[in-house]
Amino acid sequence: MHEGTAFINYCKMWKLLIPLALFGVAVAKVDYTGYRVLRAYPTPEQLNTIETLKEKYDLDIWLDYGKASGYMDFMVRPVFRSLVEETLDHFRIPYEIFIEDVEEASRAQLQSNTKATDFYGNYHTLEEINNWMDEFASTHQSTVSKVTIGMSFEGRNINGLKIGTGPDVFFIHCGIHAREWITTATCLYTANRLLETDSDQLTSLTYYIVPSANPDGYAYTWSDDRMWRKTRNPAGTACVGVDPNRNFAYAWSQEGASSNPCTQTYYGPEAFSESETQALRDYIGQLGSTVKAYIDIHAYSQMWMYPYGYSNVECADSGDLGAITTNVLAAIRGVHRKRYTGGPIATTIYPASGTTVDYFYETGKIKCSFTAELRDTGAYGFLLPEDQIIPTGEETYAGLQVMAEAILDGTCA
Repeated sequence: MHEGTAFINYCKMWKLLIPLALFGVAVAKVDYTGYRVLRAYPTPEQLNTIETLKEKYDLDIWLDYGKASGYMDFMVRPVFRSLVEETLDHFRIPYEIFIEDVEEASRAQLQSNTKATDFYGNYHTLEEINNWMDEFASTHQSTVSKVTIGMSFEGRNINGLKIGTGPDVFFIHCGIHAREWITTATCLYTANRLLETDSDQLTSLTYYIVPSANPDGYAYTWSDDRMWRKTRNPAGTACVGVDPNRNFAYAWSQEGASSNPCTQTYYGPEAFSESETQALRDYIGQLGSTVKAYIDIHAYSQMWMYPYGYSNVECADSGDLGAITTNVLAAIRGVHRKRYTGGPIATTIYPASGTTVDYFYETGKIKCSFTAELRDTGAYGFLLPEDQIIPTGEETYAGLQVMAEAILDGTCA
């Protein structure tokens, strides 16, 4: 690949500025004015060009390339926008602009007309969520209790709700990637919906719902950097944070995870290096064989998936898990006509190793282990407006209830 001298020299200059940029992030709230999100459609042969751009221009990958989709989404700094777009044009890589200005979209995300009327239709700070959990548990004492599954790197409790008294457990967690706010909001909606419409189910099932599995990162998205994804553990490197969904021990450090601490998919210095991943491992491990279904809820791209992420190899339970997924997709479609796709992680979205789902399926022996990617398909990405929280919660709840039925009918035994 032959690139212009200006392209290379500009990159060298940027590498010198990175330490200053990182220091700036630590002391001031990140302003995303002029940051743009692009969707590119490279051929497999053009992926090396994208990788070069990613490294040289510090692209923030929002959605990695998947063979099934044929595209990838990434955020570009304003200073590099022209260079990136000119390079894409030069190498004839089609692309489109999905978000013109990330800062403007971030502000618009919180401009909701439901603020005064519906708690579940708004995004909330970690403090507000923890206060809500206290009140929710107090209001429904016979069925709900607040639990702490562990502690974060910065010393925050990783809190959740235990809902129900049944012998079989359905474990749900959200927000392991901090910037995926819609997932945390959906966990709150799900907890409330269970008490409103399916309380009779709670003598047969017990739900554990953890709205924010990465509380340090989530708090940081409100205080300092709306686009923060990882944990807040420096992990002995110049760049802060580890991707907790690449930090689990099964197939750790393989395809779809990075050894570079400055990337969004950094797998960490070792498996389970993070307090947050240790907490999930230990707490779910203590629940043992009572856990019949597990789901790690993410955003975005509208997908419902099962093992494996690390490999294209078909998992032993793909027949049952595929059938559950088909029913989930139909249930979601029946609520607001949204189309989700489904299948194994590696072939449905992209390869990813060291993930929660592969670990709990293989090591935790939870047959019905799933992950979901909620709305949307890229128009808003991580900045889904508040007026879409309730509809997203409604369709996600329909999918979760298909999984609950699979527990009750013995499919997930």
